[in-house]
Amino acid sequence: MTTAAPERLIRIREIIAENIDVDPERLSDTALFIDELGADSLKLIDVLSALEMEYSIVIDMNDLPKMVNVEATYQVAAEAAGW
Repeated sequence: MTTAAPERLIRIREIIAENIDVDPERLSDTALFIDELGADSLKLIDVLSALEMEYSIVIDMNDLPKMVNVEATYQVAAEAAGW
């Protein structure tokens, strides 16, 4: 893991918190967005779009169901960006 990876993870957590309307303090790496935090699919699409804009990447909509928590969302973004 490069030094940029922890910084990216922090930024991704911020993006997620902003878009699913949750306090960043409640946003653990494994908290499930829908089941535990009350997010809906539209908010997750907002997360996907925000990540694409932030990192100038394209995330396949087929990867949206994989984005269930911070860890999984980071992995989807990392795969799309080639980190």
